[in-house]
Amino acid sequence: MVNQEDPRVLRTRQLIKEAFSSLLQKKGFDSITIKDIAEKASINRATFYAHYEDKYALLEDITEVAFNNMIPEKVLHAEEFNDETCRQLILMTCDYIVSFYKTCRLDSKSIATIVDEKIRKMLQLMIENIFSKDANFFKRDSLNIKIISAMTCSAIYSAAYTWLKEGENDRPDLLLDIALTYVMKGLDL
Repeated sequence: MVNQEDPRVLRTRQLIKEAFSSLLQKKGFDSITIKDIAEKASINRATFYAHYEDKYALLEDITEVAFNNMIPEKVLHAEEFNDETCRQLILMTCDYIVSFYKTCRLDSKSIATIVDEKIRKMLQLMIENIFSKDANFFKRDSLNIKIISAMTCSAIYSAAYTWLKEGENDRPDLLLDIALTYVMKGLDL
């Protein structure tokens, strides 16, 4: 078992992530092999497999770490889902989607599907956690909160994704004007 706190392990994982990110900018996800990653990171394939099951696990790890690093403190400690919390979630999701799609080549549907699914799950869990602490939702059962969280997540994520695709990603203030009103009116209890 690999000790995740060992500086050598951390350094090796960082080399693997940097190699993978560099390759993503040059090649499509589907054409990247473990051999490519290992060579770029100057490690052997066995070392790669000591850290990750496959390139999909590596992609999920990179996605999760990057997304978690973007979560604003206000959202992490939010006790209620209010305009400011929603605003932060919209901006964070938009920033993540724009930075991801500008960094990675988009000629692979598999990478987009994996990343989109991972981000949606993380965003939904974050929203669900906030709703479970919010007095407006406190009396609702867990299934109700899950459904409302899923709908709220879908609205935020879809708005940010469409914003990227429609080419207005340099004006998140315009996205906020549309999405914030829609989400908060939908939650009006």
